[in-house]
Amino acid sequence: MRKHENFKKHSFIAAMAIALMGCANTEQRAEAPTDAAPMPQEVETAAPPPPESRAAQVSDQVDLSNPGLTAVERRFSQGLAMYNDGRYDNAIKIFREPVFSRAWPELRVRSLKYMAFSYCVTGKAPQCQKSFEDILKIDGSFELSSAEQGHPLWDPVFRQAQAKVGNSVPK
Repeated sequence: MRKHENFKKHSFIAAMAIALMGCANTEQRAEAPTDAAPMPQEVETAAPPPPESRAAQVSDQVDLSNPGLTAVERRFSQGLAMYNDGRYDNAIKIFREPVFSRAWPELRVRSLKYMAFSYCVTGKAPQCQKSFEDILKIDGSFELSSAEQGHPLWDPVFRQAQAKVGNSVPK
């Protein structure tokens, strides 16, 4: 008998709670003006940043299972991961693959840059310089970023490549 009384008591409490919630909702609706248009709020919006190029969006953190990635983008991502992990010889092997010679210019330049950096940090200055020269043949206006400039291993080699290629590269 006691269970039946508890059930009735809890059912009554639940019914009252539902009824009160219904009343509260009706009161709120009654207080809100129905014919008033919402007041427009002036919001200053910043201009969106310029979109990055597709090549600039490829990093070592991309989802390699993404069907929207090309084969060269997948390999670039893997090579960059090797570079970032300090596995420079493996990065060089990846960036030397023929798929990069068929990549669009911007991604080709990025792969050559990381290959050059990898050559420089492994003490292979002639190969590093050749990679920089190849970059400058693709993009005569190429410059190291401000963070990359002044690096003791590759900045001097890059400047030598610039001097060697010089005016032979169209700008």
